[in-house]
Amino acid sequence: MRSAASSFEREARCRLQGTHIPSDDRQRLEAVRRFEILDTPPDGTFDRITALAARLFDVPISIVSIVDEDRIWFKSRHGIDADEIGRDAGLCASAVCQFEPWIVEDAAVDPRTVSNPLVAGELGLRFYAGVPLTTKDGYNLGTLNVIDVRPRSFSEADLQTLKDLAAMVVHELELRLSIRDYVRERRTEAMELQDTVVQRLTAAQLAGELGDQERVRRAVKEGLTGARALVLRLLEEAETMGELGPGSFVRRSPAEGAGHGG
Repeated sequence: MRSAASSFEREARCRLQGTHIPSDDRQRLEAVRRFEILDTPPDGTFDRITALAARLFDVPISIVSIVDEDRIWFKSRHGIDADEIGRDAGLCASAVCQFEPWIVEDAAVDPRTVSNPLVAGELGLRFYAGVPLTTKDGYNLGTLNVIDVRPRSFSEADLQTLKDLAAMVVHELELRLSIRDYVRERRTEAMELQDTVVQRLTAAQLAGELGDQERVRRAVKEGLTGARALVLRLLEEAETMGELGPGSFVRRSPAEGAGHGG
């Protein structure tokens, strides 16, 4: 995980170079691709988070954004019709240059944003608060942000609430990635097992045609041994994971976890 110092150095490089592209953008984009989130259909999980953010902060716009190579794509959007904007214009592109929240209370006077087309143009953006969506391995995929067309203050309590909502987005993304990886690994193993069993059964059939019963028994035994080993491992993994139910992927609070431990 990157240190706080590297975060500040990264932000400084973005500003000094006059760009919204962090120095590790190639690796960051690889992380974006790994999550397979770009251009996916609307999703109720993320839509509920942006709707909740808009209500909690009483703002007209809330977005889960993913910063792509040349665009900022909106996985979820509340209060706007557009599903993406160019990367150069977006404040989210600045937000991924750092690991701290990006807060602009009055964009019309903030030197970081005063010339931005979203501020100076028709939209007339005045307030922006974005929290980076940082993966476990330290890459910013985009932001959860709230936007208003009037200046406003943003308290420490507000910031913590936005951070909590952003953490929910990241947790959901990481969970889905883990499930996809797990399914792909099991599918690969199942295909390998299928090939092994077919090979052994083919060998047994040929041995049977030649009247070699010992080779028949050995081939069948090897096929069954491979299948049994995979099934046992899957059962062990299932036991470790526990029985899955409707709430299995809901992260419990420490207090709830302690309560269930007795």
